[in-house]
Amino acid sequence: FYEYDLSTIVDSKGGFLVEETKEDKLIKSRREATTKIAPYLRIVKRSMLTLAMSADPSENPKCRDCESLDVDPTFFQVFHLAVCPNCKEKFPERYSLITKTEAKEDYLLTDPELRDPELLPHWSKPNPRKATWNNMMLYVREMVEEYAFKKWGGEEGLDAEYERREIQKKEKKEKKFKEKLADLRRRTMTSTWERKRQKGPHKHVFGTPEEDPATGSTTETCIECGLVVESEEL
Repeated sequence: FYEYDLSTIVDSKGGFLVEETKEDKLIKSRREATTKIAPYLRIVKRSMLTLAMSADPSENPKCRDCESLDVDPTFFQVFHLAVCPNCKEKFPERYSLITKTEAKEDYLLTDPELRDPELLPHWSKPNPRKATWNNMMLYVREMVEEYAFKKWGGEEGLDAEYERREIQKKEKKEKKFKEKLADLRRRTMTSTWERKRQKGPHKHVFGTPEEDPATGSTTETCIECGLVVESEEL
């Protein structure tokens, strides 16, 4: 008889049971990891409702821009920012979410910096393109921009560093192209000399003799190498 681990069996809804694959386990584990924030969000919502009913208004979390009590729970829990949904839509240049790749390319930040939640809190979500890929790491643009300006000395410093890297990238590309071109020339010259060596010593093939009216001398020119010699007619 066969032994089955019932904990790994998946109901296919088609009248039979299918054993869970490695890809199914990976997707399931990542979904569980990303949904761990849900209980905390519920706690935040309950705590916000409790605080909203507090007699002391100073104890209630308010939107940092408009002082609304309708604070976005995800921003409050993940990014520690008290901001309402209306202000999020009103100020996309501040509160829009950017990916890890955008933070690296636009603000020249490194992987260790982006992985450190104390420097830059991030929200981990399943990758929408493929569930088996690594989770997306989302950041608040304002927080990333503030850290990048501090790192590079303001917006001008960031632009200068970006320009410096672009010039360096261009120089490396040109250097690589010149190295490839020089290598191609070396290989071409080597093959040319090799062909000449295999053919043996060069034998001149002279064309029709030409007489110079001014001097009366006759010259002959090699058709292959262009050598010019004087000749005498006997």
